Amino acid sequence: MEEILNLTDLISVDTLQRVQDAFSAMTGMAALTTDADGIPVTRGSNFTDFCMKYARESKDGHIRCEQCDKFGAEDSWKKGGPTTYFCHAGLIDYAAPILANGQMVGSFIGGQVLTEPPKREQIFQIAWDLGVRPQDLWAAAQKVRVLEKKEIEKAAEFLFIVANVLSDMAYGQYRSIQGTREIERANNMKSDFLANMSHEIRTPMNAVIGMAEMALREKLPPAARDYIRQIKTSSKALLTIINDILDFSKIEAGKMDIVPVEYEPMSIVNDIANIAEERLKEKEVELILDISPDVPSRLYGDNIRIKQILLNIVNNAAKFTTTGQVVVRMFHEQRTEGKVLLCFSVEDTGIGIKEEDLRKLFSSFQQLDSKRNRNIEGTGLGLAISRQLTHLMEGEIHVRSQYGRGSIFSFELPQVLINKEPSISVRNPERILAFGMIKNEYLKQNLAADCERFGVDYREIASIEEIEMPEDKECFLFAERELLTPLIEEFVQNTPELTAAFVFPFQSLEGNFNAPNVHMVRKPLYSMNVALIFNHEGLHFADDDADVIEFNFIAPDAEVLIVDDNAINLTVAEGLLEPLQMKVDLALSGKEAITKISEHRYDIIFMDHMMPELDGVETTHIIRRFHPEYNDVPIIALTANAMNGTREVFLEEGMNECIAMPVVLKVLI
Repeated sequence: MEEILNLTDLISVDTLQRVQDAFSAMTGMAALTTDADGIPVTRGSNFTDFCMKYARESKDGHIRCEQCDKFGAEDSWKKGGPTTYFCHAGLIDYAAPILANGQMVGSFIGGQVLTEPPKREQIFQIAWDLGVRPQDLWAAAQKVRVLEKKEIEKAAEFLFIVANVLSDMAYGQYRSIQGTREIERANNMKSDFLANMSHEIRTPMNAVIGMAEMALREKLPPAARDYIRQIKTSSKALLTIINDILDFSKIEAGKMDIVPVEYEPMSIVNDIANIAEERLKEKEVELILDISPDVPSRLYGDNIRIKQILLNIVNNAAKFTTTGQVVVRMFHEQRTEGKVLLCFSVEDTGIGIKEEDLRKLFSSFQQLDSKRNRNIEGTGLGLAISRQLTHLMEGEIHVRSQYGRGSIFSFELPQVLINKEPSISVRNPERILAFGMIKNEYLKQNLAADCERFGVDYREIASIEEIEMPEDKECFLFAERELLTPLIEEFVQNTPELTAAFVFPFQSLEGNFNAPNVHMVRKPLYSMNVALIFNHEGLHFADDDADVIEFNFIAPDAEVLIVDDNAINLTVAEGLLEPLQMKVDLALSGKEAITKISEHRYDIIFMDHMMPELDGVETTHIIRRFHPEYNDVPIIALTANAMNGTREVFLEEGMNECIAMPVVLKVLI
């Protein structure tokens, strides 16, 4: 007997409501989500009085509305595309099914509009059928929006895409439920199940994140833009959880490999700083980077895993700290001629950890003090993964904490020394005099410590009257934004021999300082950017808008073929490539792709891995074997399989590279 699936068991009502509200805000039309029988499971968004007060108010009208909603979704299901129709009350609606495991588990409804003004006699007839006062229904009908047919059809197409995304989410949740039952029957299959679920969920996540990124390029009302940003942010948070689960499953299955490469330790710090500042920007917390300048400039180790460990710890510090500071330290200890111990610590002024909870800290799937921390997101896997990664790299991880006062996490890893030259240095430090007007105590202490390590003379001042500039010294002024005054700005502009660094919060660089002797510096202010200022070298910052990706080329003559059996993935990939102005062609199967390349010459092919009949690898084999004219054409695999060794398999099978889903524009570029 086929299992009956309920929509709200697969997708929460809150999620359905938020997606529905966002759609309604973007289109300006009514929207509703129902179960498989047409019964609403959400509150109607942007409903007209015509429907809410009258058409659905009577018992007969309510039943007819449910029948209309169910009919519209079933008709869309049969067509395999968006469908519009007149409801029983004469308004134009459109609908699409929400599917899971081949069943219709619900429907997504939009509309309550017209393409021409209502007719009085028709409305009066509907009023008599519904048993409501004709004059009231006529007044409500005159307020119904009248739109162009093309605008309604466009909204219907968008609703169909959103319903497909919801279907993928419902199917992913259905598979999760089924998988959980299987785990209960056979616990020893847990690791394989977790890896498979990652694959299944990445496909709809590709659609959610990709569609959100494409939507943010459009001209949208502020509220709609905010809704989509929230969808994108929540999707990325979910993806982080998926990645944690995948890493945990790989470690448990013994498939987690450490891949050492040559790297620059400073690149780890820069990446972590940008991410941490994003997490802390709404809090009264100062991020301090205490980075020893003499850390070797190049080491050999798995920098990706080192960054993952540090990011897990820094994210925890950011989550559990509401005031004070988060201090990230990096230094090294020389072990042998060719090896060093790279050391990190993260100190916070957060909520701390109880003594009795310390022994449970690195356990899997646990959050300590869950009642107190119920509003803090996370899988409880981050620290467990960090400890296991540390051990895989022959390192150690430690924690000290005082409940209610804060925590210190630290870890050290042996690394091979490639270049012992310091990562950061200052030229002629004995000729430099630095003044500091810093309000934040943590930042003030860190700046003084950095100058001392460089061998730079540093003086703390309260006003510009205290600045004395010896002729044998090159002078610098570091001033925090909160202390800037017109008098200070005028003094700096009129003193070209003084180099000034105005220190701003991470998310803000407001102000207009065009003087050649002025640097505007985003926090965190630390040894790297302090040294760059002393050396008169360029400063580089992260983008103000994470949704804007910079690229320095377009390719309007490039012919690109994208192959994927999932129409939504095709839409996402095509949309992501749009800024590059390439000529994009689409194929829904391996067979169709082979037909197209026989008739047309493409410069690059993006090939989905998992497809029915001919999968991506088999299709690549046929192209490489029977179409020698494509020997030099790159074929890039698109895959939701993020297990170790996947890329190597694709390269052995004749592909040139692989991109993991969700597809990111930066990676494509």
